[in-house]
Formats: sequence, C-alpha cells, structure tokens
Amino acid sequence: MICASASTFALFFTFFQTGIIKGHAVDITRHPHWQLLEHKECGITLADRIIGGSNATLGQYPWLARFGYVEDYRFPYIVYKCAGALINKLYVVTAAHCVYKLPRKAYIAVVRLGEHNTATTIDCEAGVCAAPTQDFRPIQILVHRNYNKPTYKNDIALIRLSRPAIFNAFIKPICLPTSEKLQGNYVGINMTVAGWGKTETKSESKVKLKLQVPVRSMDECGPVYSTKNVKLSKGQLCAGGIEGKDSCRGDSGGPLMTLYYVPSDYNWYATGVVSFGPSPCGVAGWPGVYTKVSEYIPWILKTIKA
Repeated sequence: MICASASTFALFFTFFQTGIIKGHAVDITRHPHWQLLEHKECGITLADRIIGGSNATLGQYPWLARFGYVEDYRFPYIVYKCAGALINKLYVVTAAHCVYKLPRKAYIAVVRLGEHNTATTIDCEAGVCAAPTQDFRPIQILVHRNYNKPTYKNDIALIRLSRPAIFNAFIKPICLPTSEKLQGNYVGINMTVAGWGKTETKSESKVKLKLQVPVRSMDECGPVYSTKNVKLSKGQLCAGGIEGKDSCRGDSGGPLMTLYYVPSDYNWYATGVVSFGPSPCGVAGWPGVYTKVSEYIPWILKTIKA
C-alpha cells in the first residue's frame, strides 16, 4: 500500500465556464488550443465501473487513468477509486463528482497511467511485458462551473498533471469527438466502457475489464429516471440497461468509448464520461448516464493550457 503526505503538493482547485457546444457554429480547428490535443497520437491501442465485463488485453485502452485518494491525511494510505482518460500529455478528463468537494480530510494523491493488473508491479501477458506505470501529482483540478452535484449536470472536470506523460505503447491519449460526424446522438451504437470496477463476485477486479453497452435514446431513458425525479439534459447520454452489465462505482469518471474510422485509420474516441446510474449496478431497464463529451469540446479547449 502506498503512503502519501498531505503536504507533498499544493493543489489548485478552479472552476471554469464556457458555453456547451451548439453545432460548432465556429470552426474549432482555429481555436488557439487546438494544437494542444494529440491528433496524430490519440486513440491508438496496442491490441485492438464494470459488471459483466471481460478482461481487456495488455495495452488496450492505454489512456485509462486511475485516481488514488487519501481519505484522511492523518492516515495517508492510498485507495484507488475513480478513473479518467488521458487527452494529451498534461490533462486527464474525468467526472466532476470524482474531484469536487471531497470529504474535508481527503484528497487525490496520485494519478496513475499504464495500469493493467493491480496485483503486479510489471504487467506481462503472452510473453510481452508492459512498460512501468507512471504516477503523477494532480497540480490543478478544473471543474465545469455549472456542475450541479444533486443532478449531475455538467459532470465533467479536467486534471492537470505535475509533468508531461511519456507516451509509449501502454500510455497514450484518447481522441476527442471534435468533428461534426462524431457528434450525433449515437443511439443504437454499441460503445465500450473499461476499468477496474465491481464484478459479479468481488468488490473490484485486479485486471482491467471491458464491456460493450448500447446507447439508448433519451425518449427511452428520460422517463425511467423521471420516476426518481431526475431530469436528464442534452449534455448527457444513456447507455446500457442490460441486467448484470453496467459501469460501476469503481469506473466513475472513466470514458465511454467508440471506435471510429476517421480517416484512413481506426481510432478510439471518448464519447462519454461515466457519471451515475442505478444502485445496485446492472439493473435491467436502467441505463447508466454519461456526460456527453461532444457538448463540452469548447469548454475543454478553453480550459487546457500549454
């Protein structure tokens, strides 16, 4: 178990606000921060919260990040909970609820990249061994200003890392859905979630899991949540709702991913961020709710810095 001290770093916690996307009225490729995204490196995998998932292969989803929390600075032991996705060498996108208003004595001590099997120091599979994991301090937490904790609207945040990540076959960024054709409603498309969340028999998995979940329409999903007085917005999307198959607490903040052919190659895109869902997880007829990343591209571009 890793130890950390509350005094090891200074953490900047900031709110940022900008309008959510509206059909990209302006050409976002002209945004001054456009080049900060890794357009040539993103969404490439070595191989090509989870209940009902199967093991991911070594090197799959190399953008997945795990967050290690110290729950009480007087007893500084790290517990890994939420997840996120690396979008360039310095920033990880995650859910606001993973980082906003933590318990008074708690803080995020480490962001870990390159993890596969939490039980081993060096991960190996079929004679291939991964590069060591890379650990970072979160030096700035940037929460969408309009995040609403009771409703989980605008449930998105960025974490700036203490130093640039070093890309390799096991640590790479995911692409963001910045082009028009990646900003549809996605209904009926099978997307992928991955992480180390709860399984059917254990509280969490030691090995990275993956799971396909179908995107549901708001006409189908909205009425289900309205029975619990939850009103969904266009900045959210629903996926799953199949018994025993859902993203779970351990995967909060992780990406909902889609593989697209754009152009001349297949790349993975972060279409959603795991936000909330039914409790217990994996209830038939109750899809999970995700923050729709395409609605927040202007916010992301405005927020990231060199």
